[in-house]
Order: sequence, then C-alpha cells, then structure tokens
Amino acid sequence: MKSDEAQGKEREDSKPLDFVLNKTLSLKTKKTIRSAIIVLTDQGLVTGKRILETFQEHKVRGITITESAFLFDNPVEPELWIHKKCDVSQMIRKKYNCHNFERLSEILPDLWREAFLLIFVMAAGIVVRQIASLIQRKDCDPAVLVLDEKGQFVISLLSGHLGGANAWTQELADRLGAQPVITTATDVHGLIAPDEYARRLVWTVEPLSGVKSVNRYLLDKGQLKIWSEIHLSPEHPLKKDKHYYFVSAEEKETAQIWVTPFSRPLRGKEKIPNEKEEKLPWLILVPRALCIGVGSRRGISKEKVLEAIQASLTKIKATDQSILGIFSIDIKQNEAGIVEAAQELGVPFQSFTASEIQNAVNRQELSRSEFVKEKIGVDGVCEAASLLGTKQGELILPKQIRNGVTVAISMERSLS
Repeated sequence: MKSDEAQGKEREDSKPLDFVLNKTLSLKTKKTIRSAIIVLTDQGLVTGKRILETFQEHKVRGITITESAFLFDNPVEPELWIHKKCDVSQMIRKKYNCHNFERLSEILPDLWREAFLLIFVMAAGIVVRQIASLIQRKDCDPAVLVLDEKGQFVISLLSGHLGGANAWTQELADRLGAQPVITTATDVHGLIAPDEYARRLVWTVEPLSGVKSVNRYLLDKGQLKIWSEIHLSPEHPLKKDKHYYFVSAEEKETAQIWVTPFSRPLRGKEKIPNEKEEKLPWLILVPRALCIGVGSRRGISKEKVLEAIQASLTKIKATDQSILGIFSIDIKQNEAGIVEAAQELGVPFQSFTASEIQNAVNRQELSRSEFVKEKIGVDGVCEAASLLGTKQGELILPKQIRNGVTVAISMERSLS
C-alpha cells in the first residue's frame, strides 16, 4: 500500500493539463475558454495571422500556475475577428476560425463577457474608447493586449496581474520579436506584486480594494510582512522572494498580507475560526487548499450538493475560491449531481476505490456508519475522500449531513 504522501504526489503529477487552465480561468469568475484577435485593416490582418500562427506553432494553451506565461499543449486557438472591409481570401477563412464584423460595439459586449483574453491590432486610443464602458473589476475583466499594425509593440492595457495581461504581453512579444510595453509600477521596478503571485499560484485576493494599498506599500517600503496559516515550504515562490518577510502567528497583526483559506485564522482543537474581532490585514491571499469529500444518495441534484458544500464552507468561514477539488468513492464517479457541482465550482472531481476509502477510515480512525457500510461496503465516504484528496492534509471539518448529502473538509498542511 502506498503512503498518503506517495499517493498524493502521484495524483498531483497525473493531473490533466486542462485542470491547470480551468483553475486559472476560474480565477476570472468562470470565463469560458475563449479568446479573440480583432483586426481592422489589411495590414492589421497580416499581424493578426502572425499571432495566430504563434498560437498554432506553440500550441498555446493558457496562463499557467508557474512563472511561465503559457502551456504549449493542445491549442486553445483564438477566434479571428476581421472588419468586413478587409480583403480576406478563402484560404484564410478555411485555415482560421474567422468571423466578420462591421462595428466593434456590436461584438465587444459578448466577447468581453465570455473571453479571458482579447488581442486588438489597432490604435490603443480606439480600444480605450470601445472598452471604457465595459470595464468592471480586476477579478472579472479579461486580459486586454494591443498591438500596432506592424506588430512592433505589444501593450498590456488591462488586467495586467490577475488577468495575466502582463504575462501574455511578455510571452507574445518574445514570440513575435516585438517590444513589450508593461506599465504597472511594481513590474517597472522589478517587484512581483501580491496579485501577480495570486495569478501565478491560482489563488484569490480579498478584498480587491486592498490591492492598491498593498502594492503602493511594496513600492514605497520595498518589503511586505506576510503571515501564513498554512506552512509554505522553503521552495515556495513567496518564501524565496526577499521582498516578502514572513512573521509568526504572534506577530500576524503587523502583517499587511495573510495567506489563509479563511476570513480569519483557525484556532483550537475544533479548527473553527474564533469569533473574537481581530485586526485583519490589508489583503488576504486565498490558496486552493481545501479538499471537499462528498457522499450522497443516488440521483442527488447538483443544487443540493452545492447547498451542502456551501453550508460546510460557511461553517468554517471559507469560500469556494479555497476549494482544491471535490472527492468521493468510485461508485459515485458518474453521479451527475456531484459531477455537475464540481463543474459549476470550476474544480476537478476525483474518486477513489472502496479499498482506498476503507483503508483511510481504518488508518485515520474516522467516523463510521452502519448504514453506509450496508449500502456500499465501506464504513464512511466523505471524511476519507477529503483526506485522500490532499497530499498531506488534516481533517478540519468532520462529516456534515444535509438533504441527502454528506460533506467533510480537509486542508493541506503544507504548500510548495
């Protein structure tokens, strides 16, 4: 029998690449895997084709959770939107995913709502005027890049950090031999902002209003104090950055940033947040560190699964942005309600064999149910599944029962 650590490492190594992309997109509040290149002129179309060929050549897949900007495997090819006045041959129409338009104002609302990346080949002033009324928030606006018609400059115009526009800009400029234009202050000074780390690590930042203050403090002081609820290994990017100074739990109220899946830190044996009011930091980085174990009766609806998960998260004062995945037993691997709930949350769903589940119950001395034993042959599902979902985790919320759904939550002890 493999150890929990070995099994976890094997599962980590075997995660499909679309899991990485989906996690990144979920950071942008459920954007679809859609991107677009938009051109106005014949010369702009020449540059637009060069961009598309770069995607095809390198099979550009999307912003990764590492410091690289792209994963080159199984292309997510952008749509090519061409103004109707452009001279477009049949060969181009067959080779690329082409669409025609007459007015930018007619196509942009839908693209803005659905795409995670928009690349405009035109004057920046045109783009600014067209997107001004569509801009909402850092966590939901798409990455916006602008290129001149000759492709000499690639400008990161919007969503430089959380949206990944800076990373896309740098990578695309490298591929085209162009000059990247990145104007965010932290990048200009060679600093990595907390919200940029959040994008790379596929974490969430709360509240968004705190980003500006924290980034300004980093620029002015050159260092940020940070406290982490979860142990970060010495190889973790934040630990290796000299501009981030880690403090102990006793000093956490002096930190500008906390790393925690919760709205306030956990305390005590029950691992439930203390209700005592305490000084919160300017910014919380929310890691995906919670593994949700789920059991259910047959034919359960997606809505009931989601309600049960949300109720459990609320109990420990966590949000769905902290979920790493949903886990259950293999006889539930095709249970539509659980599968659809995971899809709705934008996280993977993984199941384990009855043997793996029962071994975890025995080894960890988890709760047992005669009813579950009689029905499916194991003493319990949700607690064991949640623990098996971690590499090295601890059970922080034991089995909860709600409307035919059982939920348990485990948290990773360490992140690397």
